Amino acid sequence: MKTTDEDQLKWAESDGFHRQLIPFAVIGAVVGPFVVMSIIAHFTDSDRLLPSLIDLILGVPIGLVGGYIVGQAAMQGILQRIRWARDHGWTYESNGKAALQSKVKNAKELKHATTYWKMATKNCHMTRTVNGRGACIMLASEGDDSSNQTRKHRSFLVFDAGTECGHIVIHPHHMTDAIDLPGGMQPITFELNEFNKQWTVKGTDPKSAYDRISQKTIDYLMQHGTNYSVEFKGGLVIVSSNAADYRSFPSLMGYATGLTRVIEDDLLPLFDFLEREHAADASKAADQGHSS
Repeated sequence: MKTTDEDQLKWAESDGFHRQLIPFAVIGAVVGPFVVMSIIAHFTDSDRLLPSLIDLILGVPIGLVGGYIVGQAAMQGILQRIRWARDHGWTYESNGKAALQSKVKNAKELKHATTYWKMATKNCHMTRTVNGRGACIMLASEGDDSSNQTRKHRSFLVFDAGTECGHIVIHPHHMTDAIDLPGGMQPITFELNEFNKQWTVKGTDPKSAYDRISQKTIDYLMQHGTNYSVEFKGGLVIVSSNAADYRSFPSLMGYATGLTRVIEDDLLPLFDFLEREHAADASKAADQGHSS
């Protein structure tokens, strides 16, 4: 990946980045004197078991620098994510869980959500705030590789709705649909049978669901296929897709932006999840994800 020194400096100054390189530098400082001792022993036939003063003087700084360089190379993936987030108007968070709780005001509603993978391993958190409303996007994975079980992956975008809503879940049909959800969730059907055949909608307040899921919303959901799920809970919205890589985030961001456009503004105010120059790319990515 081609970068400039200024880019590299910005990435390195990101919160938590240098802290993550400290262990590499420390290990390098410990190993360095022994490496120097081995090199000297090779040319002098020395049989010393512990480094001498000259080994320490030479080995510690060399090890520190070497460990830092090795660590930086190992953290290249994080540097790429930081740059990607900044290019798209987001902030990469080294402490994702804390950032989610602090940036998204209604994140507490996640403990009551049904589509959110509460027990999954999460990474690659990125946050964005627009007009006081916070958003956090992340990758999640479930499964145990040690038992050769195929891991499942999903991307989640959670954001402050800007309004209050009951509990509404919209997702493609699943074998668990017959299970009653807690909290008084009841099935909700619509006049369009084709929609009812593909989608499951449950909610605590049918009127609230019908207000948000207008014909325009139904058309939007059907147009973009069944790779996505949507959930409203209090002041929080959760949109997820089966994307397994942060480079696919624009598809999810574009889909969520479009969702805020087809629901009445007093029920779900518009939220642009990408810089405006990327909005067209995001919509295109969402359409391509549907067609594939």
